[in-house]
Amino acid sequence: MESLLLLWTFAPDLKVKLLLLILAGQMGLAIYLYIQLSKARMAAGKAGRITADLYKATENEPADLRVFARAVANQFELPVMFYALVVAGIAASISSWITVILAGSFVALRIVHAREMITTNTVLKRRKTFFRSVQVFLLMLVEFVLSAVFIAAA
Repeated sequence: MESLLLLWTFAPDLKVKLLLLILAGQMGLAIYLYIQLSKARMAAGKAGRITADLYKATENEPADLRVFARAVANQFELPVMFYALVVAGIAASISSWITVILAGSFVALRIVHAREMITTNTVLKRRKTFFRSVQVFLLMLVEFVLSAVFIAAA
């Protein structure tokens, strides 16, 4: 049992720093996608494919640009719960090294998902990666609940 508790107690400052860097990585992905969206829209505008009036109502945006807007929007769906879960774990001092590994895996999967979406956009491949990220998030949630019940009470 002592060795198991090391997952929660070993190098707590390093664990928190890594979790914060992982959160920054997820935020960086969102910013990167905003930049890609802006570049794609600027190129389409320069090519005369779109005008500024189009953005009064974006549902008429060409599909090749809409994919970037969707990629950005995806960063404000499941990742928002991810942020909340990681921050709650840090605030309650119940994050473990399992949390760090799962959080890093989650962000890596979100990067793969976003890259797939804005490049080849193979739906089945993208879907598989998305569901893997959901599975990792659910594991994080289970680990959070178990830590809250058993570690916080210890």
